[in-house]
Amino acid sequence: MESQVESHSTGTDLTTDTQSTPTLAGRLALFLTISVTGLIADLWSKSYMFTELGLPDATIGVDWWVIEGFFGFQTAVNQGALFGMGQGGSSVFALFSIIAFVAIIVWFTKGKAWQSLFLTICLGCITGGVFGNFYDRMGWWHGADIHPDYAYGVRDFILFTYQEWVWPNFNIADCLLVCGAMLLLIYSFKSEEAQDTSSAQPAE
Repeated sequence: MESQVESHSTGTDLTTDTQSTPTLAGRLALFLTISVTGLIADLWSKSYMFTELGLPDATIGVDWWVIEGFFGFQTAVNQGALFGMGQGGSSVFALFSIIAFVAIIVWFTKGKAWQSLFLTICLGCITGGVFGNFYDRMGWWHGADIHPDYAYGVRDFILFTYQEWVWPNFNIADCLLVCGAMLLLIYSFKSEEAQDTSSAQPAE
């Protein structure tokens, strides 16, 4: 009975993997692959869209509809954070990006998050998103002659609209950050369920 309880407890734990014995080197390779792939996809898509469509121009409107009136591409530059909050605080958000990255590395190594495949994927996505927007906030995508309204801003180009409702433009890095955060939320709920199940098992 004791072995059955132990098997059930470890089988529902998302913190470690039970099917194989992971190594730090292997999980680090996966983490870097996800992060770098996400970063490249973000920077390439931004460069391509801004090369094709140019800097934002309020007189043009939506530049490229994929689904008329619903989904398209339109360049925008955000000098703030999510949903345009904190405009003009690019340097502050760049600092937050560095702090977030350090926290992720500490959690991944010292906190042994690498032992969980689920967490490795989550943190890889978030890291790719963090560095994608960090690159823009450092001003590495533009020259010194850029207009002050665009300097050190994050390049956005994905647009969703529905009738009069318009979702703020976003990019691939934002998608990675949101998906990673949602996965972490799922992870936290699953971990709590596993702990509750384990504590509810009778000790024999």
